[in-house]
Amino acid sequence: MSIRRWWPVAVATLLTAANAHAAEKLTFLTSWKAQAEHGGYYQALAKGYYQACGIDLNIRQGGPAIDGKQLFVAGAVDMMMASFSDTAFQVNEAGFAAKAVMSSFQKSPQILMTHAGNGIEKMEEMRGKPVMVSASSRTSFWPFLRNKFGFTDAQLRAYTGQLAPWLLDPTGIQQGLLTNEPYRVQTETGKSPKTFLLADYGYEAYSSVVIASKKMIDEKPQLVQCFVSATRKGWEEFFVDPKPAVALIKQNNPENTDDLIAYAIRTMKSAGIVESADTAKGGIGTMTDARWKSHFDMLASAGLISKTLDYKSAYTLQFVNAK
Repeated sequence: MSIRRWWPVAVATLLTAANAHAAEKLTFLTSWKAQAEHGGYYQALAKGYYQACGIDLNIRQGGPAIDGKQLFVAGAVDMMMASFSDTAFQVNEAGFAAKAVMSSFQKSPQILMTHAGNGIEKMEEMRGKPVMVSASSRTSFWPFLRNKFGFTDAQLRAYTGQLAPWLLDPTGIQQGLLTNEPYRVQTETGKSPKTFLLADYGYEAYSSVVIASKKMIDEKPQLVQCFVSATRKGWEEFFVDPKPAVALIKQNNPENTDDLIAYAIRTMKSAGIVESADTAKGGIGTMTDARWKSHFDMLASAGLISKTLDYKSAYTLQFVNAK
């Protein structure tokens, strides 16, 4: 992978400038427990890039029972990582003005997985069968599966983030990440699961999307730019030398092992999760109007988002396109 210095002189100056004022405290809520999939954020934190441009960052870990949208809208956190770009549409449709400011993942690693050899070869064949899904996923990709493949809420079962319930049920279906669960299953059972990458089935949302309130964007744009620029630099360096981030990730979530983290990094690279043709032009974290409109049109045509919503209210390219 070719790592290049995409960020311009003005942004570089922002990152390296001495703190003329005390760094401002900011809490960023992730979509899950600390893991390699959050590597760019932890790399930037470990290397002091947020602090350098004026943010005293606290990364608050998400989890299977944590509703990030609720915490964000309530003001319990300053910025949030949404698993999918759908969240930006949803909070605006609900009346809370917020915008996506960058997307760390160009492709979502979200999967559904089954036991190999259980007869399920197509997504449609999961219809009517129990599926273990987290609380946050029930308002993101689950409505898409309902609409496109005929899933129903009667299929929903609690997802705790643990493999044990799935391993004990030969007919089990659960959500996971291409970068995580297949490795864990292979390690524990010696067998690979059957995986269904949602991006391959028409769910082309941006993923690991950073969302800030319109109020913060309007009143403190320099902090938002600091966060975006530092995070992008963190991601670039993470893929070259991830050791600083890995230390923090393992400290915050000891379930991570060196082998699991290495697997996740390899998969992010090979599957084109973080880098794409768009990032080759605009850098890691980039977004485009065309991509946002395409996903909005899909959600609106499926009745998952109101067609009257101004889709441009859900994102801004101001910070990823900064010169």
